[in-house]
Amino acid sequence: MNFFNPAKALSDTAAEAAHQLGTHIETAASEAKIAVSSVQTTLAGAATSGAAIAQALQDLPRTAQELAAEMPKLARRVQTAGVRLGDTPRSEADVMALFNKIPGTSKLGASERDIRVFLSDKHGSHIRPHARGGSNGAENIVWEVGTNNLRRGADMMTGQEQVYIRLYNAVDSVLKNSLTIGKLGLAATGTAVLTQAVVTAVAYTLDLHRGDITAEEFRDKIVAAAVSAGIATPIFFLILITVIALFPEIAVVLSAPAVIAGFNALFGVSIALPIVQSILRHVEAGGFESNGQAEDPDNFIASKA
Repeated sequence: MNFFNPAKALSDTAAEAAHQLGTHIETAASEAKIAVSSVQTTLAGAATSGAAIAQALQDLPRTAQELAAEMPKLARRVQTAGVRLGDTPRSEADVMALFNKIPGTSKLGASERDIRVFLSDKHGSHIRPHARGGSNGAENIVWEVGTNNLRRGADMMTGQEQVYIRLYNAVDSVLKNSLTIGKLGLAATGTAVLTQAVVTAVAYTLDLHRGDITAEEFRDKIVAAAVSAGIATPIFFLILITVIALFPEIAVVLSAPAVIAGFNALFGVSIALPIVQSILRHVEAGGFESNGQAEDPDNFIASKA
C-alpha cells in the first residue's frame, strides 16, 4: 500500500520550482545577452555613421566672414531671408544662427550648391509676423516652404507648425541631398549589407501597404533590419526613405494611411505626414533625377516675410 509522503511531495515540488526558475533565468539571461548585443551593434553603427558625417561636415564655415568668403551666394541669401527694405541688416551672430538652422544633411560635403538646393523653395518665415512686431533675429525665423509661408499671411506661427516645419525640413534635406547621404551610408556600413537591408525594408513597407502586417510588426521589422545592417534606426530610416523616394512608382505607397501609421509607430510621434508630403512634393515636381540632385538652385523663390 502506497502512503502519501508530505516530505517527498514538498521536495518534488521544490525541485520542480527550482528547475522552472532555472529555466526562466537561463531564458532571461539569453534574451538579455541578445538585447545587449543588439544595442552594441546599433551603437557601433551609430558611431561609425556619426564619424562619417562628422568628417563630411568638418570644412563648413564657422563665422559669418568665412561664410561670405567661401559661399558668397548662400551668405547673401541667409543675410536677407525675411528682411524687408529699410530693416536693420542682420547681425553676424544671427547670420550664423540662421545658417545653423539649415539641416546638417544638406551640408554634407560643404557644398554651397547643395545647401542652396535645399533653400530653393524656402522662405525665411517669421514665427511672430513682421506685421505684429516680429524681429528678423534668427530666433524668430525658420526656413519654410514659401507657399506655406504665404498661405499663413500675418497669422502667428503655432508651436505645432514649428514642429512640422522642422520635421519636414529634415526629410526634405535628405531627399535633396540623397546622393551624398547614400554614399556616406554605403561607406559607413558596406554596400552588400546596406543594400540587402534596404531591399528588405522596402518589402516590409509594401507588405504594410497591402495589409499583410500591422503597424507594430512593421516597426519591429524595420528596427530589426537596422540592427542587422549595423546602424542606428533613425539613420537607417532616413536612408530607406531616400531609396523609396528615388522610385516614384513606389513613393505613392507612402500616402497610404497604414504606412503613415507604421511610420508613426516606428518613432512614437506623428512624423509621417511631413515625410509623405515632402516626398510627394518631389515626385510631383519631378525632383528625383538619376544623379540624385535637385533642380538648379539659381531658380530661387524670393524670400518673403
